[in-house]
Amino acid sequence: MRLSITCDAHWEARLGRVLGDLSASGYRALFEERDYGQGLIGIGVVLMCRDPSLKFKRRISLAKKERTLYLDIMLDLDRMREADDETRRRIVVERLASEIPTVLSKYTIADFDDKRFTEDLKHWLKSIV
Repeated sequence: MRLSITCDAHWEARLGRVLGDLSASGYRALFEERDYGQGLIGIGVVLMCRDPSLKFKRRISLAKKERTLYLDIMLDLDRMREADDETRRRIVVERLASEIPTVLSKYTIADFDDKRFTEDLKHWLKSIV
């Protein structure tokens, strides 16, 4: 499974620090070692944290040919701007733990063990908080 987490954020959200912490945990290698079936081989997450006046809309798409799920997780810029690094990390971890499984549950993907993936995802996220 290829799991990729990146961001499109205003610099004041300081999400680069959170992404650094996530990358330092080695999540890419951890999930690449795991096989959840051939129905879904990748998940791409974009942490979106922009000025609300720009009116960005959340994107979710399942690219069946690529067998990859793409989703945005929308974060509140004011809240992230005021938060310290620990709080930012906790917010991102909580949102990843809740939104990825919620989006996955809306799709029926043959030959994909979503329950085991969700358990592994939550276990990894608990380990970094």
